[in-house]
Amino acid sequence: MSPRNTSGRGGGARKSGRHSHSTTGRTPRHGTGHRISTAEPSPLSGKLVELHIDALALGGAGVGRMPEVIAGDDGGVDDFAGAGMAVFVAGALPGSRVRARLTQVHRRHAEAVVAEVLSPSPEAVAPFCPHFGLCGGCSLQHLAPESQLAWKQRQIVEALARIGKVQPKVVLPPVAAPSSQRFRNKMEFAFQAAPGGQGVALRLGLYEAAAPGQLAGHSSKQSGVGRVFDLAACPIFPQVGEDIVAAVRAGCIKARLTAYDRASREGFLRHLVLRHSVHQDALLAQLITAPATEGQGRAVQALGQELLDRFPQLTGFVHSERGSADGLSQAERTRLTLGAPVLIEALESARYSISPDAFFQTCTKGAEALYAALRTLADLAPTDTVYDLYCGGGGIALFLAGSCGRVLGLEQNASAIADAEANARLNGTKNCRFLRADLSGQEPIPLRLPEDYEIPAVAVVDPPREGLDAGLVQWLVAKPLPRLVYVSCNPATLARDAGLLSAAYELAAVQAVDLFPHTAHAECLALFTPLAG
Repeated sequence: MSPRNTSGRGGGARKSGRHSHSTTGRTPRHGTGHRISTAEPSPLSGKLVELHIDALALGGAGVGRMPEVIAGDDGGVDDFAGAGMAVFVAGALPGSRVRARLTQVHRRHAEAVVAEVLSPSPEAVAPFCPHFGLCGGCSLQHLAPESQLAWKQRQIVEALARIGKVQPKVVLPPVAAPSSQRFRNKMEFAFQAAPGGQGVALRLGLYEAAAPGQLAGHSSKQSGVGRVFDLAACPIFPQVGEDIVAAVRAGCIKARLTAYDRASREGFLRHLVLRHSVHQDALLAQLITAPATEGQGRAVQALGQELLDRFPQLTGFVHSERGSADGLSQAERTRLTLGAPVLIEALESARYSISPDAFFQTCTKGAEALYAALRTLADLAPTDTVYDLYCGGGGIALFLAGSCGRVLGLEQNASAIADAEANARLNGTKNCRFLRADLSGQEPIPLRLPEDYEIPAVAVVDPPREGLDAGLVQWLVAKPLPRLVYVSCNPATLARDAGLLSAAYELAAVQAVDLFPHTAHAECLALFTPLAG
């Protein structure tokens, strides 16, 4: 997720979730019951269990409880140490009853996939995407949007209690996504070679979901993990994007351009990134390839010009190169730009310049709702000084600038600070300052600050998924501020930080905001105020 150039979070991302994805299992019986061991696979793996799904876990899996007896062709298994433990079932919805196949059995939980739905959830709806179940995204599209939001709020509150040992004084009504379709402003599509056929065989689309029983992250072309499917439709992105994807696929095949293979480091095409500005109703396309030969460069230039001529909404085309043998869809070098190199987006009256590699919240109207809810929690006065910590390209700072006296944005990434300053100039904003600062260590806030910025009335923190740096937590606890608003994309690290901040603050309010419908992603706002006395 780093660098972030426009709005949102900086820093790297590491996975965090409710349960482990390790490969530990169970050994055969100890005494009369089966006991867990990390040495051998469990005899329960592959067996079918009937489960009532009681809840939805962080990460989107349904949660049931292991029965007392597990039936099987060999007469079944009973009297094992594990009855009643949580079973996380991929694809299962709360309120349903399913027959599930166990795929992994750990010491304190198990994992499974749905083999058969015995009785559907009352919260289930028909998915609207033709790729649902094949595509690795939108895994909750079969759950009603209002239920998605309610479960996300519940997960946040439960994480705060379980991990942070804190209870919010107020749980505010959650903020629903403004739309459940055509809401995304950015999509990243991958190229992959397709077996068979004459000439260049090429796929361009999204990654398939992990095959049943396959652990996420274990790549296997045969099993479908890490496999790209040809995209025909994507109802969460503007419809013209589907036509652009098809045109790019056909154009690359016609030009005999091959897909890049990370293992062999051979091939050329890596990613197609499409961005959409709601404000302009315009699109920007970025084709990311391996370093190009002169011939490949000419072919891409011809393709880009053809796309600009064919699609009036496409106002810019950028050819970027990446030589690193990884899966990131981020440029190391820009080779060619045709048309406009940026899009202009707006959240209320604040405008933002969006370059091809810039970070911006992927749901524009959802980001507007998130920042508006943040402004309400911050309860700003016209003379207030505000700190925007992890400010990125100034997304929050510029949104709040009209409601307070001054804003100081602090961010470690130098290019993000440069973009924040450019966005301030774009808006003609005079009351925002941006400084590069390392928000970790014993003194995360610089000792020397611009005039009038020493004592903020409000601090906004918008950290990456890892949460707040330890040094910043210590600074906030040592110098409690009148109001601290935390923007979180990870309930687990929010809960951890809330527990640490409880030494000096009470959790006055929390509010879920749905920026990513149909996914397990839970965004949250939390308001902290100093402890009384």
